[in-house]
Amino acid sequence: MTSEFELVDRLASLFSAPEGVTVGIGDDAAVLDPGRFDLVTMDTLVEGVHFRRDWSEPEDIGWRALAANLSDVAAMGGGPGAFFLSLALPEPLDDQWVGRLCEGMKEAASELVPDSFEVSAGGGDLSSSPGPVVISITLLGEASPAGPVLRSGAVPGDRIVVLGMPGLAEAGMTVLSSDILKNEDFPLSVQAYQRPRPQVHAGGLVGLYGVPSAMIDTSDGIIQDLGHILEASGVGAQIEAFQLTIHPELAALEEAGAGRALDWMLTGGEDFCLLMTVPPARMPKLWDMARHRDWTVQDLGEIRAPKEGLQVMGLDGQPLDLDKSGFRHFEDS
Repeated sequence: MTSEFELVDRLASLFSAPEGVTVGIGDDAAVLDPGRFDLVTMDTLVEGVHFRRDWSEPEDIGWRALAANLSDVAAMGGGPGAFFLSLALPEPLDDQWVGRLCEGMKEAASELVPDSFEVSAGGGDLSSSPGPVVISITLLGEASPAGPVLRSGAVPGDRIVVLGMPGLAEAGMTVLSSDILKNEDFPLSVQAYQRPRPQVHAGGLVGLYGVPSAMIDTSDGIIQDLGHILEASGVGAQIEAFQLTIHPELAALEEAGAGRALDWMLTGGEDFCLLMTVPPARMPKLWDMARHRDWTVQDLGEIRAPKEGLQVMGLDGQPLDLDKSGFRHFEDS
């Protein structure tokens, strides 16, 4: 099994020294440039909860681990920088598996991050585990000059907008867990689960131009993540689900009896779309940015007074009763 020192050496060989880190890999602790990073996020993936080794290659798992952190920084309207990796691995895993996991992180850093940002490893730690694989990444980032975009800035009258195509990752998990459905028949859904593409560039740009009043990524599903914004901002909302564009693969899966497309879109997590509230006066700027960059932007509804709570209108325009609001740790089996 790979040792801690071999892991650190592997990270050093794959990633260049991060910008903003004076002392990185090779000492007891990293030393950061004063005042460089003002955003910190950490995400942990546990085998059996967030991934299964029989569903994904090691490169896919490494990609997803870093992608989850990149999405958090994007949801703050900032740009990512140095990251730190911690692994807890069971003894049977060989050196090749660990190397491929790190390669997947390198691929994510190269493909998901625009040239204006540099994402690189600043250090790592390895421990043996008697249980499942545990992958934890801490990512540092920089807020835009306008400041970080928080969940607490939504006000009545703001539009509720999702940037990206929700539901595919949850549908992909449905396909992978099925003995009947074929992966090759739903390639985009499977890819969305195995290698999600967080809105790294878009998050940084809308933050730079001050477009959102509040923002979050859809790691737990539109309904639950919107609930976090409503709670933090002290407001209510109405979602018009009939405004959502249903992806052809979701429609095909629903026709095959695998589930409801609308459920996947509203409650499915790990799509890492950006869910934001936008003052009406800033909507033209968002539409203009989307048109020039081929973003998928969907206007879903409006922030309302707190007394109205959260109302979800279904495809028929009537209030919708959802089976679940999204993923909840310690509650979902």
